[in-house]
Amino acid sequence: MKYCTKCKKLYTTDELTACRLCGKALITDPHHHSPVDIITANGFELERIKAALTEADIPFSVRECENDTGLQILNSAPPENSHITIPLSYYTQAMELLVGIGAIKEAEELNASDEEKLQQERQNFEEEMSPRKTFWVKLLSIILFIGLIALVVFVADWIGRFINPNFH
Repeated sequence: MKYCTKCKKLYTTDELTACRLCGKALITDPHHHSPVDIITANGFELERIKAALTEADIPFSVRECENDTGLQILNSAPPENSHITIPLSYYTQAMELLVGIGAIKEAEELNASDEEKLQQERQNFEEEMSPRKTFWVKLLSIILFIGLIALVVFVADWIGRFINPNFH
């Protein structure tokens, strides 16, 4: 078993030397308390997985995806996706539970669409901005949008005065 300390992903194949998502070198002997991201979910699916893990007495934590932090700060919207993280020592038990409730597929059921999904996940990981940078980009966008609206109002007012001098 190999483990990425940055992504918190666990790989069961011994051929890999670098993480598929971030490219960081994998370690071969992670500590049994190392946090492992087992699934990313949202909405009802997230609540269903949390309930199943709680019922099975598997400790877990939920961490929202970094892309959603700025949105939640700006308008208190619920996060789009959240990572569910468990200790490595509970990995086998949690995977059996997730397969049992249908949250993930068994290894032999994986197909080409899952490889495409992995490629998309890798691309999204590379494109992610830090939560702080995302917040400032969104804040600047809001300020520029308000400025654009004000500019349109002033230009419309100027055109109105130009067309009809009595127009106030």
